[in-house]
Amino acid sequence: MRPRAIHECRYDDLQAVVLENDQLRAVILPELGAKIYDLVYKPAQKDLLWHNPRIKPRKVPFGVAFDDVWSGGWDEIFPNDAVSVVGGERYPDMGEIWSIPWDYSITETEHTVALRTFTWSPITPCEISRTIAFNNDEAVIRLQYSLKNTSHLPLRFLWKLHPAFDINETCTIEVPAETGIVDPRYRSSYSASSYEYDWPNATTSDGLRVDVSRVPPPTSHTCTLHYVTQLSDGWVKLRNPRDHVTATIRFPKEVFNNIWLFLAYGGWRSLYTAVIEPSTSYPYDLAQAIKEGQCSRLDPNMELSCEIEVELSTIT
Repeated sequence: MRPRAIHECRYDDLQAVVLENDQLRAVILPELGAKIYDLVYKPAQKDLLWHNPRIKPRKVPFGVAFDDVWSGGWDEIFPNDAVSVVGGERYPDMGEIWSIPWDYSITETEHTVALRTFTWSPITPCEISRTIAFNNDEAVIRLQYSLKNTSHLPLRFLWKLHPAFDINETCTIEVPAETGIVDPRYRSSYSASSYEYDWPNATTSDGLRVDVSRVPPPTSHTCTLHYVTQLSDGWVKLRNPRDHVTATIRFPKEVFNNIWLFLAYGGWRSLYTAVIEPSTSYPYDLAQAIKEGQCSRLDPNMELSCEIEVELSTIT
């Protein structure tokens, strides 16, 4: 199949754009932060992305609490995570761009289809664009990003990818990293010696050794957030033997120097998903990250561009 785009379709009350080739099918919702809602690997007949079973995607007000309207899929988080006050400005929950409409354009050739989505952050003076490209017969999505600081002042920010994956107890999360750090809000589940640990092996508050890279069943009733740091290479892989598919995200580690793992295994609102988030910085509070010198910086009129690849493959 020649790669194609279908852009005269709806998902409930939202406009949707569908990109597909012989291997992949993606549904993007430009009116909801250009969310990638579906990412289907056709050989396995599997949608890799998790959907909230109780919340459908819909238009939401700017500044709303993210968790209360989170429908799943892949969101874009910038320039902060938690609600923060920086430079006298209040940044909303999970940033400025996940809830607003993005403009878009489509380019089609004989061998490639590309969807460019773009927007301006309402508070931060920044132009943001993301181009998703499918080539003929490839099970690879290429995402080209650009962030441009349009002001005369330096921009300090946190930027992270936010794909929520559909998981089961056969899954593993592979990261070429040395260190895991448990976010302070979730440390009650771990021994003090494992607040910072040798990835992926930590110790629980009950003294049990646990491999954080292995996904337990939802009956574990746990929820944790980890920052995985000291990456030796820029990739993370979710292996799903039950559904015979692997998803590998490749990224430039000079831009995304750590990975957040929000692991909801039945212990948060009875939901079951792993959110695997290549990120430019940590911790989750931007004001704290700035104070600790952990945030990213974009000088006036400077542009940050990078490419992400997501490759899907079959486990035999």
